[in-house]
Amino acid sequence: MSFFLDVGTDLFGVKQNTRLEFAGCPTLSELITTAEAHFDKEQRIRRPSGVPDVSYKCQTMQVYDDVLLRWVDLYSASQLHNGSQVWCFQPESVLHSEAPGSIPPARYAPESWLGSPARARAVEEAGIRDPVMSEKLRNVFYTMDTAHNKYITYDTLRDYFNRYDIPYTRAYIGDYYGRTGNMSYDEWVRFASLYPSVIDSLYYRPRGVYTDSTYYTSAIAEAELAASRAKREAEIRSYYTSYNAERARLDAEYRQRQAARDAALYYRPYSPRYGYM
Repeated sequence: MSFFLDVGTDLFGVKQNTRLEFAGCPTLSELITTAEAHFDKEQRIRRPSGVPDVSYKCQTMQVYDDVLLRWVDLYSASQLHNGSQVWCFQPESVLHSEAPGSIPPARYAPESWLGSPARARAVEEAGIRDPVMSEKLRNVFYTMDTAHNKYITYDTLRDYFNRYDIPYTRAYIGDYYGRTGNMSYDEWVRFASLYPSVIDSLYYRPRGVYTDSTYYTSAIAEAELAASRAKREAEIRSYYTSYNAERARLDAEYRQRQAARDAALYYRPYSPRYGYM
């Protein structure tokens, strides 16, 4: 008997919903494999001009619970029943806002499709193994390096941040915030490996794609949490240092008193001479 699931996701800001058919209740692995195969095709078909061709990946899933009347995390195949509505979330990206919205009626998709292969590209930048990221960081760098100097100034980088309303603060770019002078291409590659979301913003915002605001909100929260944790760790280290110093002082005082007691215990004065004045 066929088993049907309505599986939805967000592709470039548009809700998609598809009815997938299985021979029986699928395992979570089978469901993920089938959903990724189907939505990978749909994503490539709907890919806007200028957006890199990347494979569709399902990071987490939720299922609508008809008893609780709300979405719950999908962690077991026992939560599925014939006709369940499942939602797939991709890894966070500026391309997919994942904002709540109306789900369209499920469209039946009986076909089976494994997805076309991605073109293999040699990646020259050390530490950047994602070919899509490699293309983006090169594109952004040479866009800013209008004089073809093979370096950009930090003033130019700051101007681009300001032009596209990207916060130029230590919370988002760390120690790069206070630097001056020039940034070489090698340093730019290291910067991209540390802050890939910033590279995404510099690449997509000039193209009119502004779906990355949630990243900057969460980055502020993470920075505040990290600062709070660092402050607490510093306090604990201070307490530990004070405790060790006090313990060393007490140990020294104890040894000193013990030595005095030992000296008094073993000291025996001679008896006086008879008739000695």
